[in-house]
Amino acid sequence: MVEDKDVPHELLMDIKKIEGVLERIDIACKKYDEERMDGALTILKIKSELEHIRKILPHMSGFLKE
Repeated sequence: MVEDKDVPHELLMDIKKIEGVLERIDIACKKYDEERMDGALTILKIKSELEHIRKILPHMSGFLKE
């Protein structure tokens, strides 16, 4: 079990991971807008990044319940 003093640090790290995922989604969308990336590839990249968020959120909710 994580100690109380580690919870803010762990949550901050999770938030940074989510920010990174959102940044990668933004980059994929910009490349698509600039017609440098196929739409299907863009969707695959976004789905992949959303899967990363789905893995992080349950981890975060575990901290919030404690």
